[in-house]
Amino acid sequence: MPQAWSIEVELGVRDVSDDTVDELHEHLADCSPAVGTAPSENLSVRIFIEAGTARQAVDTALKEVTAAAKQTGINHTVVGIELVTEEELDRRLEEPSVPELVGVSEIAAMFGVGRQRAAQVVQREDFPPAVAHLKAGPVFVKWQVEAFEKRWDRRGGRPPKPIELTELDREVLTALNATHREAEDSGPATGKPVREGTIQEHNRAGEALTGWAFAALRPGRLCAAFPASNRSARAAITRLAKARLVSVETESTRDDEVVVELELTTKGERVAATQ
Repeated sequence: MPQAWSIEVELGVRDVSDDTVDELHEHLADCSPAVGTAPSENLSVRIFIEAGTARQAVDTALKEVTAAAKQTGINHTVVGIELVTEEELDRRLEEPSVPELVGVSEIAAMFGVGRQRAAQVVQREDFPPAVAHLKAGPVFVKWQVEAFEKRWDRRGGRPPKPIELTELDREVLTALNATHREAEDSGPATGKPVREGTIQEHNRAGEALTGWAFAALRPGRLCAAFPASNRSARAAITRLAKARLVSVETESTRDDEVVVELELTTKGERVAATQ
């Protein structure tokens, strides 16, 4: 069944006159064209084609664009082409073009430290590079800062504030911490199941985790499954994530079971080690 495709064709020509652009636009009027300049500064032509397959859409778009270009006196070759469905194009246009950004003050709040300490951390060689430097200070991409925090060993500096944990919270952290030994024994990324009994043999979990199922994905990364009706389990995951002790990578519900992939943050590793 035919569907609408958006195809952007890039031609190896620059500095095209406005008259040429208008003429090219006129020749492609039936294809809802958008003629402009690509990031490479080459001429870019985007048109919409109804076709049953991606290959058919590309073939038709190339014929339309190259024929129109020839009619306007543009004899340069095609240097690039991008094809997406109309739905995918709409989705991309709805996404923010600029990622979420943070400054030193926001990083201090994220890390639970003072602004002076945060200013020191952002100068580390392994800290993500700033994307801009303003009068207020450097600006960073938030998701890159979050990724740094997961691997950051904060030994030294200001001691963390005490965190109140329930028994279930502690046992989830303990189970996550246990994946370090399990993953080392079974090899990296094997997905070997971590049986409840195995954890209990090392005094790493208690009765609060009865009914949970675990699988170690890699050191510090645990796949946990529990009944969807277990509200205390959901509450524990929420508390740990809010305290930035774990990061929730994925969560899905199948049948009556919730499956969550959790990973210890650096902060979570320190807290788990004291349990």
